[in-house]
Amino acid sequence: MEVLRSRKWAQSTHKRQPECTSSDWASGLPEEILDSILDRVIQLSDYLRFAAVCKPWFSAAAHQKDRRRREPHKQVVPFLMIHSPNQSPEAREAEDDRRRLYSVTQKKILNMELRVPYLRRCCGSSHGWLANVELDDMGISLLNPFSGKYLRFPPISGSWYQRMNPPLPYERQVLKVVLSSDPCSSPNDFVVLAIYSFKRVLAYIKPGQKHWTNVWRFIMFEDAIYHLGKFYVVDFDSRVLSIDVSESNPQVKEVTPSTPTRSNKSYLVASSSGADLLLVQRFRKPKRLLNCLMTSSFKIFKLLGLGSNNGDNDQQIIEKVEITNLGDETLFLGDSYSLCVSASHFPGCKANCIYYADDCVDMSSPIPTCGPQDTGIYSLEKRTLARHYQMNTRKLKSLPIPAPMPPPIWIVPTMM
Repeated sequence: MEVLRSRKWAQSTHKRQPECTSSDWASGLPEEILDSILDRVIQLSDYLRFAAVCKPWFSAAAHQKDRRRREPHKQVVPFLMIHSPNQSPEAREAEDDRRRLYSVTQKKILNMELRVPYLRRCCGSSHGWLANVELDDMGISLLNPFSGKYLRFPPISGSWYQRMNPPLPYERQVLKVVLSSDPCSSPNDFVVLAIYSFKRVLAYIKPGQKHWTNVWRFIMFEDAIYHLGKFYVVDFDSRVLSIDVSESNPQVKEVTPSTPTRSNKSYLVASSSGADLLLVQRFRKPKRLLNCLMTSSFKIFKLLGLGSNNGDNDQQIIEKVEITNLGDETLFLGDSYSLCVSASHFPGCKANCIYYADDCVDMSSPIPTCGPQDTGIYSLEKRTLARHYQMNTRKLKSLPIPAPMPPPIWIVPTMM
């Protein structure tokens, strides 16, 4: 694993610590009061304003960020990272991409840009880190666009890309990458799991290792999550398996059998409390005018018994029960690590709803999907769909050089 801590495109993400001027009164406030204020800060813009007051407030914000990072099941509403077309043709040719953040709670695009050196699809977003497939050697890279930190891992296999006939675009070779934890909080104790190739097989790697470990016996996986000390994965039949990677040889067990209803995509999400694991099925229908599949509905199942503490959690699952109401909880699904939050903690977040982003990657077709067509909100109570963000495609088409449209992806801000 290669670690690069300074890059030209990371310089814009770093801010100088503010100096105290006319706000000297603020520097004398007790730490307890500052912590109490930060506990109530929800919006990223408010957090950044707080940190900009003076050095003591900046330090308090940094301390709060480290504390939240170590808290299990911390809740943060993710932003939708979108493509920003406001850049020169030279920047697009150099793949110096600028992304913007859309807040679903504020219903607006934030006045800040993140520099991401990829005009391509990100194959994962986990704990604030973006996963990408590198063009030069097909290696997997992790980028934290908020801090500028960058991690590099070797290619998953030396010849799996070349064996494909015809070859798929390289950024679509890896369906999804998820992390067991934030590399910033545990730099030597995290695991990277990837679903890759047209067979959608599994491989994982740990810091310091030079090769990926493949899990060859099973194929056609669609999502993965790290939960209760293990990875849980779901395949195209909505069958759930657990993978224990704590030993040199991974231990794989079937948790639940497949479901009778075949969906277009399946996800695994931990509840906001971390006690339950949810299986979510996504159904799509073709839209003739857009020439692509669009989301039509969802189904949610709760996996019973997984939260027991008898040392062998998998054996306690006896069934999965369909639920039609999430109560106060809200789900965020897409190419990112699937998330669940308590809506009542975040004004503007709709409870009993699913916020979803476009993640339709047809591994059997060399034709990529174009842009964030399938993005919206699904209400479980009303069983209706609504849009929460829509890209201005007319502006993109008017540019002198056709601009690629990387699909939007959810990302958790790590500066909070």
